[in-house]
Amino acid sequence: MLTSLNFTSLSIVVIVCISFAIAGSLLVGNSLKSWYPILKKPRFQIPIICFALVGFVVYIIDAVIFYRLITFLQNPQGKIISITALLLVMAFNEGWNIAFFQLQNTLVGFLGIIAFLAPLTILQVTLFQYDSFSATLLLPYCIWVILYDLPWTYSLWKLN
Repeated sequence: MLTSLNFTSLSIVVIVCISFAIAGSLLVGNSLKSWYPILKKPRFQIPIICFALVGFVVYIIDAVIFYRLITFLQNPQGKIISITALLLVMAFNEGWNIAFFQLQNTLVGFLGIIAFLAPLTILQVTLFQYDSFSATLLLPYCIWVILYDLPWTYSLWKLN
């Protein structure tokens, strides 16, 4: 039960999540304006603003999970494994920006999503073991990655 906010934990969570978000934005660079618009897009392409909205929601989900893990999870081994998995997912997520936008390579972008499935799966399994609420919170994102991101990056690669 949430009785009071742990401001030290909250500060760590906010700093880490904002740092990843800023890094991700910087890693996109100018390619979002110069290269991405000229790509052939699949017919199920969502508007770019929707990607931004999904990204924002994912950062909120990551922040809630991160806060729960550092504040409430009592199992030391579970805490280390879960936090490491979460940070890896966040790093892979931002690393995809390099793979796709900086390299301007749709195949590398597709392969990056495939590689991203490994840490995401590890995080999901770990959360189900140590914090079922966080696992449930992350589940829609896992579904999004599998049902949208994976076919979308595959289609971009095949079309371009």
